[in-house]
This record gives sequence, C-alpha cells and structure tokens, in this order.
Amino acid sequence: MIMAPAYLKQLAQSATIQPITLVFGEEPLYIRRVVDAWRASLKAQGYLQRDRYEVDANFKWDDLKMETQAGTLFADLRLIELNIPKGTPGKEGTAFIQYWCALQHALPPEICILISCEKLDGRQLKTKWVQAIESVGMVVQSKPIEGVALQKWCQQRAQEIGLSLESEAAALLAERVEGNLLAADQEIEKLGLLFSQGAAILPQDIIDNVADQAHYQLFALSSAMLLGRTQYALQILQRLHQEGLEAPIVLWLLSKELRLLIAIDQRKSQQSLPQVFKQLGIWSSKQGEFQAAMTRHQGDYWQQLLPKALEVDLMVKGVRPGDEWQALSELVFKIAC
Repeated sequence: MIMAPAYLKQLAQSATIQPITLVFGEEPLYIRRVVDAWRASLKAQGYLQRDRYEVDANFKWDDLKMETQAGTLFADLRLIELNIPKGTPGKEGTAFIQYWCALQHALPPEICILISCEKLDGRQLKTKWVQAIESVGMVVQSKPIEGVALQKWCQQRAQEIGLSLESEAAALLAERVEGNLLAADQEIEKLGLLFSQGAAILPQDIIDNVADQAHYQLFALSSAMLLGRTQYALQILQRLHQEGLEAPIVLWLLSKELRLLIAIDQRKSQQSLPQVFKQLGIWSSKQGEFQAAMTRHQGDYWQQLLPKALEVDLMVKGVRPGDEWQALSELVFKIAC
C-alpha cells in the first residue's frame, strides 16, 4: 500500500503500468488527483479509450468479463474505471477481480483497470479482492490531512502556484476552511488570482480575502451529526451562533438532512443504496455519513424529529415562545445521538 501523495510523485517520475489499481480513502481531493494523474499518465502512453462504470447491486460483472476478454480483438489500449463507493463488489465482483489479477497480462497490458472507493476499514483491507489487487497491482490510500500537516500542505500548495504563505497565515487558513482540503485548495487558487507571483501572504491577507467559511462549518456540522459525533456537532453549532449565523440557515440544514434520511429509509427496500443515493443527489463523499446515521436509527425515529424542526421554525418566526438556539441544540443532539 502507498499513500496518495507518494503515489503521485511516483507517477510523475516513472511510467510503470499496472494492470489494476485501487484508490480509496476519506480525502476526496487526493482521490480525484490520483484518478486524474493515472488517466493522464496512461493517456500519454497510448491508452486513448476510457470507459467508466458505477458499480451497484445490479452491475453485471459477467458482462464486464466478456468485454475484457474481447479486448484482444481491438488495437486500442483501454482504461476501465470502476467506482465502488462502499468497497463491496460482492461475490461476483470479487471473483472477477481475482480472475483479472490472476491473468498473465502482456507488458504493457491492453487494458488497465482502476477501482475507486471511499474509506475501507481493516476488515475490508483483508478481503480477497483487495489482497489480489495488492499482489499484482497498486493499492493507494487517500488519508485526511489535519492540524499541523494541513498547515504545511497549505504552504506547499501556495508555493506551487508562486505564493509564499507564512506559518501564521497557513494556520489561519486551515482554521477557516475547517480542515476541508477541497476548500483549502479553492481558497489558495483564489489567492493566486488576487496576488502577484512571489507575493508573501500574511495573516491579514487571509482575514481580508478568505471569509470565515460559515458554509464549510455547516458542512462540518452535517458530517458530525450524521456520524454521531455529538459533542463536536454541538461545538460547531455554538461557534456558528457566536459568529452570528442566522438560526433559519441552521434549521434549513437540519430539516434537509432529516428529509434525506427519511427518503433513504423509504426507498432502500425497493432499490439498492447506490441507486437511492444517486436519485437523491447525495455525493459519494456524503454517502458513508448517511449510512452511519441509518445504522443508529430507523425511519420512524427520523420522522418523529420533523415536528421538532417545525417547533423551531415557529420559534424563529415568533409564533411560539422559546429560545430557538436552545431548541436547535436539542435537535442537533437528537440527530447525532
């Protein structure tokens, strides 16, 4: 196994082609970078045809096997990308991956496969299909970058676009984006447009040009609640209150997540979860969070919380007496517990 940043360096330095690669983890920015770099590296070596598949419970692994077996009839070198969000290919998928890894591939192989997943736990990393990939290909992990490491990452990223980010400025930026690497990357790109090449970015520049991202904190509140991190969720809520965010915005978030949880519960008996997530527009990076919430409570529980949200709405509008922020705290607690 190799970490995503090290793999990216390896790709930049070497043209080694693997018949199969797995990239997984909790940091979507690095998963995206790994996939993009993998594509670009292989495209430069003649892999011009690319097919991408979303793997759900209805995916036909036998069709993919027949398609790859027929690959030798065509001259084009091909890339096949398989997105398996939860890392559960099932019995047929495991059999196909083992079959593919056991083949004696020509050098370079006519077809290269990349599988992308979200976080895999220790049990999943020991499954036969992951072990098979590691024996003949590459397994790449994308881990979150937090704390001091995130500050250093911000400095390095700024340097890549020709800026110098002072340590205090980097710490302030990391704090303002709430540890969201995608947000940090976007803000640094914005600084690159605002300042000339070689500019030294000071803390005041971050204060003036990087808003204290309340919407990123809302995302963090959503994640903390869904994952059951009760105390952290309440801390975020308190900070949002202190910074002057309006209660209706928080209520909108809580109501939205409750309705999604109810919708997931209602549809999951007729459709696979990947299909439900796709229909509801839930990004792959959020699907694990919703699944975590669904393991704590069933649909009836979430349904019972909607009237609580209505009570908060009446407080906000002044129709009902009460402290809306105290009521929001109680609702956040019930969602996260």
